[in-house]
Amino acid sequence: MTESVARNEYYCLLEGTCEPPFKESLLSMETKHFHYSASTIRTVHLTALLGLLLGPVLGSALILAWLSGDGQGLDALIRSADGSLDAEILLLMVAVVLMALIGLANRQVRLELNDFEFKVHIPRFTGLGLMGLTTGSHRIPLASIRELRLQPEKAQKNLAQSLQRSRLEVVTDNRRYRFQPYNFLLDGGPDHRIGLGAALSKQGDRLEALLNEAPLVNSLSQSTGQATQTGEPDIAPGPLANQYNLLKHRGMVVQLFLLTVAGLYGAADLMLLVEYKVLGELPLWPFVSTGLLTAALCSRLGRGAPMAERLGVAVLVTLAATAATYPGLQRFTLVTSQPVTTTYQVAQAGVFRHPSYPQLDLRGNSIPEFWATLPVGSDHRFTIYPSTFGFRLVDLTPLYAQSRAFYGNQAIPDGHAD
Repeated sequence: MTESVARNEYYCLLEGTCEPPFKESLLSMETKHFHYSASTIRTVHLTALLGLLLGPVLGSALILAWLSGDGQGLDALIRSADGSLDAEILLLMVAVVLMALIGLANRQVRLELNDFEFKVHIPRFTGLGLMGLTTGSHRIPLASIRELRLQPEKAQKNLAQSLQRSRLEVVTDNRRYRFQPYNFLLDGGPDHRIGLGAALSKQGDRLEALLNEAPLVNSLSQSTGQATQTGEPDIAPGPLANQYNLLKHRGMVVQLFLLTVAGLYGAADLMLLVEYKVLGELPLWPFVSTGLLTAALCSRLGRGAPMAERLGVAVLVTLAATAATYPGLQRFTLVTSQPVTTTYQVAQAGVFRHPSYPQLDLRGNSIPEFWATLPVGSDHRFTIYPSTFGFRLVDLTPLYAQSRAFYGNQAIPDGHAD
């Protein structure tokens, strides 16, 4: 079929002017559908990896729930001692929702290929445009395609990164379309992606062979009758299209390590210290000092890296270190100070007062039924840790244990309590 005939046939179908039986033959032609995956690793292998990473965490949670002596089980692990849902659990739920939204967005990416045209539907909100890839809806006549150009990314250390960063350019009469060739799976076909073992291996000579065998590349080559041409990666538009590899810079690796340590410590210690409340005002200077020292250290470590990456990583590390200062001050106080036991009196529901210590206001815990059981004027003993930084920590563990027991008994139907 000549190019002019193919063009006429395509446009008659597009404009609805084709006459039978030619119209029926066009409508009955085979169409291949492709869907997008953000990973170049097989789903089975990714699931196994997530299981290995999350298994110990979930197993530990189940063991803690089984060993819990307050009768609350898993409920005690996802709620604070006052009965409210843990902030960490809320953050985890938000993260899960965001991941689900990203997954739904990726499911909207569709490519269709038949004997006459190549249809592209990639919503802009998927974020692929940030990497210089084609987004939007396009109908590309096969007769207008002049070249299929593969751009293997050979600068990466392992095969998974190389496949992720490689590009396919579809060059037509008017423009170029850019795709991640290995990330598109053929509907109804096998999962062609690599496993975990191959993902961590060096690319060697396998990269170009794997790209040419990818369903999208192979199908386009067969439909257009053109062999793929191999070229060097171009600097494509988009803020993330040519991002710097942080792992190649030692200072950046150290900063990423510090970011991980600070983030994990802050999250873990905040969870462990949830039953301690700060009395008085926290001093500002430890947070400012931590931020300035971290920023100076990151500025030193980031020398030689591009300014955007250097500044972005430094900001993240500084924010993480500054945030981790809060549980750090609490932990330092618990380790270095001598606890003092004192008696507070109930001033009103959720409010406790002492003539020599700051007021203890717990009304934000939203447990009015429990507060109603504490008579105004009744005494309650608390353990207080004075800090060299000017504030105090109060241990609310006994009070929270009472609140959990109260709501646990409330949940037991009448006649079934021990």
